[in-house]
Amino acid sequence: MSQTPVKVPQSAASYTPATQDSDLRSQINMLLIREGHIAKIQEHLLHSLNAHTSNWPSAVQTHALALLRSGDVTTFPALVQRVLKDVRHDTFAASAAASSDPNSSENNTNGTTSNGKAGVNGSSNGNGNGSAGGGDNNSNNNLAVPQAVVDAVLKLTRECLESVCEVDDGPAG
Repeated sequence: MSQTPVKVPQSAASYTPATQDSDLRSQINMLLIREGHIAKIQEHLLHSLNAHTSNWPSAVQTHALALLRSGDVTTFPALVQRVLKDVRHDTFAASAAASSDPNSSENNTNGTTSNGKAGVNGSSNGNGNGSAGGGDNNSNNNLAVPQAVVDAVLKLTRECLESVCEVDDGPAG
């Protein structure tokens, strides 16, 4: 626990982006940075992405190169914007597919399901939000952030937050 933990009211659990307390958020962020938690979270994320069997960093690199070679993007800012859009799209699609399929597991996000059917990675993206160019480059390179990586980083982030925050059990307000 941090020597000077931030007192967080219980009501913070129901905050939305519109009702977030910016001072509270700033205090928490300052402690996370000062105590080295942000660097720890970033390092864990990078390690998890590189260690995961989906080879996510290579998939993103391959996708970016395909976008540049096809001429769909010609500047670095446009490339970053497009890759982020495609990662969000594939991550949302994988999440939606996993939540709508009662037989799904976190393993179907990047490959095949336990029954051998193609998971999100094997499906074609025909709505124009995937890779452009002569064909659909997303059919081989799912850009969804692997759920196992997300879960591991969320767990670490929660641990870091718990070390710098103290929930105030008193009356909210």
